Amino acid sequence: MISLFKKFVALICAVIVSFSFSLITFAAETSVTENMTSVIHAGGVVGGEIGTNSLEALNNSFYNGYRYIELDFNFTTDGHLVCIHDWEKNYFGSNYKFKGAVSLEEFKKLKIEGKYTTLTLESLEKWLMNKPNTYIITDIKSDNIAGLKYIKDNCPYMMRRLIPQIYSESQYDKVRAMGYPNIIYTLYMLNYSEKTNTREIVSFAKSHKLVAITFSSQLATSSYVSALKNSGIRLFTHTVNSKADIQRFKAMGIYGVYSDVLQ
Repeated sequence: MISLFKKFVALICAVIVSFSFSLITFAAETSVTENMTSVIHAGGVVGGEIGTNSLEALNNSFYNGYRYIELDFNFTTDGHLVCIHDWEKNYFGSNYKFKGAVSLEEFKKLKIEGKYTTLTLESLEKWLMNKPNTYIITDIKSDNIAGLKYIKDNCPYMMRRLIPQIYSESQYDKVRAMGYPNIIYTLYMLNYSEKTNTREIVSFAKSHKLVAITFSSQLATSSYVSALKNSGIRLFTHTVNSKADIQRFKAMGIYGVYSDVLQ
């Protein structure tokens, strides 16, 4: 009888611990994103230029008070993750003989637009260590799952400071299993019929923990936004650079925007 009582007590304790952990996890997830109303796109603006994904753009955004900054990521030729939108365009200035993707060591030596500092995963991690309450929204262009695994394996500290975007429903469980608690479902890589299938998007959002759903401003009609609001998830749209448009979208019920410029 005593043995049975001890087992019962142990079971109750396990339930209490599990419930407490769930509350702590929920509180942590909520606190990370509760102030996320604006996301600066591609690091932000520096010297009047956008889309640089550079250290200088990152610093400019931070010192202007922004704490949610989206960055683009791609793999180098030797398999390292760095901050660059793609390898199809020359981002390194007119004097650079463009040849596509480069190695990590070569990337470190290059300058964005010939003057701005490139960001590797390691330099980004170092930057984040001195920037409390600042979070990076990932836009991993080539292989999202491999990129997020690379971050987990090589810079685990960063996982607490990242809000990864997923590009399909099938990516959710894999990303969550890696230990990323705050996930944004961004729709831009879906085909048109998928990204306009609001019933499916809402159904998925209701059954999965998401911090936001993000979609192109071109889709942001009143009926589209109204349908997605049924998910109960915060809605974001991109890329919005005028105050008038921001106000118009917020009046529709869109919670926040991705923007190139500092408002």
